[in-house]
Amino acid sequence: MEQNYLPLFRKYRPQSFKDIVGQESLVKALSNAIELNRIANAYLFCGPRGTGKTSSARIFAKSLNCEHGPTLEPCQKCASCVDITNAAGLDVIEIDAASNRGIQDAKELISQVQYAPINGKYKIFIIDEVHMLTGEAFNALLKTFEEPPKNVIFILATTEPHKVLETIVSRCQRFDLRRITTEDIIKRLREISNLENIKITDDALFTIAKNVSGGLRDSLALLDQVSILGVREEINKDLIEELLGKVNFDVMLKLLNNISSQNIEETIATIEDIYTKGNEPRNLAENFIEFLRNVILVLNSSNNEIISKCTTLISEDIEKIRSYNFDKDKITKILNIFIEYYKEIRMSANPYLWMELAGIAANNPNNTILEAGTLNQQIQTEIKKPVLKASAPVSASIKQEKQEIKEDNIQKIEKTLSKPVVENKEEKPIQKSATNPVGMNNTDCAEIWTNIIQAIASLPAKAFYSGVAKLVKIQDKKIVLGFLHENALIQAKSDSKLPQLNDAVSKICPDYEIEFTRIDASSQTIAVKPKIIPQRPKEIIPQENNIPNNSKNVSNSIKEQAGQNQSEDEQKETTKKTVENYSPKVKSMIEQFNGKIID
Repeated sequence: MEQNYLPLFRKYRPQSFKDIVGQESLVKALSNAIELNRIANAYLFCGPRGTGKTSSARIFAKSLNCEHGPTLEPCQKCASCVDITNAAGLDVIEIDAASNRGIQDAKELISQVQYAPINGKYKIFIIDEVHMLTGEAFNALLKTFEEPPKNVIFILATTEPHKVLETIVSRCQRFDLRRITTEDIIKRLREISNLENIKITDDALFTIAKNVSGGLRDSLALLDQVSILGVREEINKDLIEELLGKVNFDVMLKLLNNISSQNIEETIATIEDIYTKGNEPRNLAENFIEFLRNVILVLNSSNNEIISKCTTLISEDIEKIRSYNFDKDKITKILNIFIEYYKEIRMSANPYLWMELAGIAANNPNNTILEAGTLNQQIQTEIKKPVLKASAPVSASIKQEKQEIKEDNIQKIEKTLSKPVVENKEEKPIQKSATNPVGMNNTDCAEIWTNIIQAIASLPAKAFYSGVAKLVKIQDKKIVLGFLHENALIQAKSDSKLPQLNDAVSKICPDYEIEFTRIDASSQTIAVKPKIIPQRPKEIIPQENNIPNNSKNVSNSIKEQAGQNQSEDEQKETTKKTVENYSPKVKSMIEQFNGKIID
């Protein structure tokens, strides 16, 4: 008859003090308490999940109630030991505080305290997840914890000791279980793998141990998950990372190399490939941020042993990273960009779009991304500079107002109002004629495509088409765009980008259609460097009721004259100041895509 299958974390659960891994201080304290017969009435075991809280409580109870006890080595054969192992003893009662958390449950527990133990020497109550008890339940147990009946012991276990009532904690002996070290986890996993005939590499065990946050139970659960695959073939590191939802090291290194070498199309293609394999953008961003952290550590340290201890990298991975000769400062800037964009990836309804934009932005990490608070402060300072205030009531005479306005004030007004509002110019439709058909002149085509890019309302779509699309030709009422990669072509047709492009084309080129095609590096395209000129927010101008009539006339005439005589340098300076009025990410994308992508 076949035996019922037991998961590894249950099959190899510690049954005595010598089986407990990584909690030497706890084992020593409880062992001394048993040997010296100094058993307290209440204990509190705290620590992260999977570190042995409940197992230690059971072993302690077994050592106290064994028919040969109290003893440090329970026999595991008597009725009391067998009952505790099977969690079915009458003298050792386990309570789940998560489902028995009310005051009625506390009163029922108190009613059971008065009964004497049946088989063992002590009646022991193990309350797991004790922090889930309500305040009323805690208060009901206070007196019982302080003065329990003879031979009654309470053992509380929790992962969140700060939620336990302080008056309860003060009545217990508290023991904090630490996270189990990577070395101890690897050692235990290797022992169990040998017993179960699981073929697994040391690198795979190391990867498991580094990704379970110091919990031995989690590591055994993961080993159990992959144990079926290790019957006929050896389990390697790549398989573990796949099960953990992590992107393969080589893929991460490829993505970083594409970004570092400013290969924007390969960057987008790699991100798309990772996404299509089932990795969510948030997980990808988290994994890549962790990977960049590891790369920075490798670039700043020559001690491979320390690097392996602090990261999930093995010696082969470390040497592979060093072979690329990455620039430390550039990698740090890329890390800062992804950290900044991760906030949007985590909260956005379209996280893939922001992940894609993060990859695009990281291709040119030299642009400074201002902090939101600093940028907002700059905007407030800028818009508050030139505000014209009336120095007299509206009813004052025009003559009196003229006398009060001095030459220096007029100059200030002129400087303020002469700033033109930079707007998207209304482009005229293409002038078609039989003698000069559109598409024959590359200069005209480049100008048309530049105007279309400028007319795209969505900045992400504008950045994508200006950075990735190659203008092939404009002819026969068709605008043909080429893409070097299939993934980029798919993105160009997506619902988040194509409608924005169609709207821009309908404004600039009525009756024209967009056509996409695949091209290669040798294909002939029209060189275009479209500038992304943002629309400047409207200047804050005084309310009409607060400005004298003569002041309005003077202001209008000054504004008109200044707009006609403004030099090109002043216009560039105005555009530069306009960019600063945008959010950090938008500002970063504007600066990057102003003719820096397409050559």
